[in-house]
Amino acid sequence: MTLESNLQQEKVKHLDLSNFTKVESGTSVRDTVEAMRKATHHCAIIMAGDSLIGIFTDRDILRKVVDVPETWEQPIDQVMTPAPITVNSNDPADAALALMDAEHFRNVPVLNKKGQVIGNLTHYAIIKYLADHFPESVY
Repeated sequence: MTLESNLQQEKVKHLDLSNFTKVESGTSVRDTVEAMRKATHHCAIIMAGDSLIGIFTDRDILRKVVDVPETWEQPIDQVMTPAPITVNSNDPADAALALMDAEHFRNVPVLNKKGQVIGNLTHYAIIKYLADHFPESVY
């Protein structure tokens, strides 16, 4: 089986989706960044109860926060990307990768069929999957 055909058949839910921190709406930017730092994650998924309402990434820190000290005490809702594009856990990995490439995303929230957040898809997760399953081709 080729790399391409494997990614066409592999479901997103079988990749490592653990690289994210969940943060409740209203949490301060400072506390969100601190939670991301402690967990060594580059992405925070912003929740209102069980509902995904936004995403905040290390890019957002650089673009919206680092040079604006007054944002540190504001709610994360003020600087997050609201209503992010998501992928379904049963989507094929190649379709998710194509979306990430087309939209220049480094993080995409993954939802199950009930609409609940189950993870965050990154390029690293796809590379890790390929390296684990096709080490000769990747290396």
